[in-house]
Amino acid sequence: MEIARVALRRRGKGWGVEVTLEGGGVRRYRYGTEAQARYFAAVFELGPRWLPPVSRRRRSRAGASSAGRAASGAT
Repeated sequence: MEIARVALRRRGKGWGVEVTLEGGGVRRYRYGTEAQARYFAAVFELGPRWLPPVSRRRRSRAGASSAGRAASGAT
């Protein structure tokens, strides 16, 4: 899985990272703070061998800040 582009985006009150794959797929991740989003954007730029799954659930405002932990696989 090769990453073609990584974009950092402001999303309402939160932040997002959009990862475009060379095969044409797009994955979007949400984070509660700009620092979290910038950190993961940098990690994705390094070209990890696999990307974390994207949760399809809507999160409450309180749960949005834990999106970074969920995307990193931490509990």
